[in-house]
Amino acid sequence: MKRFFQLQQETHRENTPDRQAAPAPVLVSGTPAAGPVVLASPHSGHFYPEAFVRIARQPLDILRSGEDSFVEELAQGAHSLGPPLLQATFPRVFCDVNRAAWDLDSRMFHGAIPSFVAPSDRGLAGLGSIPRIVADRRPIYRQRLPFMEAALRIRHYWMPYHAALADLLEAAHAQHGFCLLLDLHSMPDAPQAGSPDFVLGDRYGTSCTQRLTNLAEQTLQGLGFKTARNHPYAGGYITRHYGRPTNNMHALQIEMRRGLYMDETTRTTHEGFAPLSDALSILVEQVLAHFPSQKNTTHFSG
Repeated sequence: MKRFFQLQQETHRENTPDRQAAPAPVLVSGTPAAGPVVLASPHSGHFYPEAFVRIARQPLDILRSGEDSFVEELAQGAHSLGPPLLQATFPRVFCDVNRAAWDLDSRMFHGAIPSFVAPSDRGLAGLGSIPRIVADRRPIYRQRLPFMEAALRIRHYWMPYHAALADLLEAAHAQHGFCLLLDLHSMPDAPQAGSPDFVLGDRYGTSCTQRLTNLAEQTLQGLGFKTARNHPYAGGYITRHYGRPTNNMHALQIEMRRGLYMDETTRTTHEGFAPLSDALSILVEQVLAHFPSQKNTTHFSG
């Protein structure tokens, strides 16, 4: 694998102007281990490198269709209660950190494909860590990419995000004996699930103790929101990878209906933004109140 990162300088320089103009790929706000809860927004990034836009087949408004717009802003109130907030500044259509690193559709590249590439069914469908398609299954690129392009994105975007997330969770767990990742996302209306306001994904009870999922569900329902659990979103790679309830490490994916807080056509927020942000704050307050108050307490299980 290392040989894919022994890059010729001229290859790396192609992206240099965009990388200099860009924000840091990953931003962390707050103090690690300030509490047992970590907030994360992996899909709200909206910096689109010029080199990427140039090689894309689709216009920017289509490329942005899968963006979880404003989610990191919705989380600011909850963040102010103490939990650190991690966010990616790059968009998921460019690099999706909610997929395994080498979950790639080899058909989108030309040249030799290394043996460590291991596509899942979603990867083969074009929805891997470097997506091949966007909304309505539209192809993103005009032509096949060199595999080195994927390797660079994994190195400079995927890996820093997961390094930061792992550090935050490990620090919280070491300090408090338990931790909970609230992985924040947004979603279009989901009529197949009854158009819920929130979908809570705990990988069917395998990534988060039922006690915490129940608490989140009851809190949101008590605020008047309609909720669903694990359908149509049970949680992706992040939830599956970091949620280990037997080790007191919990991960809960929270999908929020975009119509609650924004106009999807104009991609602008509306009057529902503040109430939804307040709801996230109340949810975090309830979670913090129900965590054991001292390190090394009894196992936090449902």
